[in-house]
Amino acid sequence: MLKKTTILIFSMLSFVVAFAQQQTQQSEQTQEEQVEVTIKIYRWAFSNKMVIPDMHGSGGRTQTVKVDQGDIDLHYKVGSDYKPLRINSGTMAPAFVYKGPRTMVFYNKVKSVSLDGEEAKEEFTYEEVAKMVIPLNVEQIFALMFKMGKKVRFYPMNVSPKQLPKERIAVLNMTSTNAAILVGGDARVLRPGSNAIYKPKSKKETSVKLQIARRIKNKWVPVYNNNISTPKDQRCVILLFDPYNKKTPRFSVQLLTL
Repeated sequence: MLKKTTILIFSMLSFVVAFAQQQTQQSEQTQEEQVEVTIKIYRWAFSNKMVIPDMHGSGGRTQTVKVDQGDIDLHYKVGSDYKPLRINSGTMAPAFVYKGPRTMVFYNKVKSVSLDGEEAKEEFTYEEVAKMVIPLNVEQIFALMFKMGKKVRFYPMNVSPKQLPKERIAVLNMTSTNAAILVGGDARVLRPGSNAIYKPKSKKETSVKLQIARRIKNKWVPVYNNNISTPKDQRCVILLFDPYNKKTPRFSVQLLTL
């Protein structure tokens, strides 16, 4: 009898703990900060395997992603409505305003066909494919998007006009190693997945010197040295990636304007 009573007490305690955890999670979701921000998303295009930082729960490790193939019918939720977000590979989506929970959830719209008597009926469901945490107290963010099979990954950074005015350049290190980056006369070391904003030029200049070095056998080895053309009256973002050819240490560089 004592044994049965003890088991019953433990069962009741387990139920109470589980219920309390569920209530806490629901409360946290309800109380999550609300944000209103302008978002610009660029979908990176790659034609073979490449390595990107995995900063979303793997302790800063890197992972290999395969070829970006096919479209994805992305949607995000505003209230009870799903809004479409279509981005072709290698393009920038038009800026849009998001207002909602800080954790922005993206869904893939899936179509299925069911039989209603003798008639075929189309039905749509929404499957969660990604989440993006919006930085607090920002006006505008730029997010780099990777499509990996049925999943999607975003790397957001603050590009609000006060943070990134027209005379500055943002650099996002998407390589698998630390990179020493000199933009104009400003030199910094960026970890994988990190970013920095440089002030290398005046408004009259249309190009800037970009030099990059990577750590090879405990030595900094120059892997990139070039002048980057910067369009007048534009805010710029430089994306830095590992080389397609593993035999060369040279990085791949792409310049975007916001």
